[in-house]
Amino acid sequence: MSDHAAPAPAGNDVLGRVLGLLSALPLALIVVLTFADVFARYLFSAPIRGSVEIIQYAMALVIFTALPLVTRKRGHVTVSLIDGLVHGRVAQLRQVLCDTFSLAALLLVTWRLWEQAASDAASSTRTVVLGLPQAPLAYVLCAFAAMSCVIMAGMLWQGLRGHPASKEAKP
Repeated sequence: MSDHAAPAPAGNDVLGRVLGLLSALPLALIVVLTFADVFARYLFSAPIRGSVEIIQYAMALVIFTALPLVTRKRGHVTVSLIDGLVHGRVAQLRQVLCDTFSLAALLLVTWRLWEQAASDAASSTRTVVLGLPQAPLAYVLCAFAAMSCVIMAGMLWQGLRGHPASKEAKP
């Protein structure tokens, strides 16, 4: 793993705050719903109907609302076997290559989410217990993945322009 932590955003980072809030809300829902479900299950022998489906939706939202934040801060899991060995232009090239592969992976995830959402919409796929439609969730996840693509493309562009020292994209 890399020891290179991104600096905190300077000034009033509205996008960071909004994404942070959007990540915190479903996480809080998971905590509250899990507590209430366990409490109801053991005290009243009556679990909350559909809690597993709601938690699954919330988990997906936590992951994909945080994806742009993690991408912006270069917080993805990395293996830095050669970081200390490369400097200057070679380090810049390594960063550009890593950003290119990251962008390709994010584009693949975005495309597959779009395909899944379209399939779910066409077949009106719903959850088993509550009958929640799955297409809207997949479209929302796709939107956050696409946002991550835009952020990574901006970071790649900065690297190609010779400004790889920036640990955070300026979307």
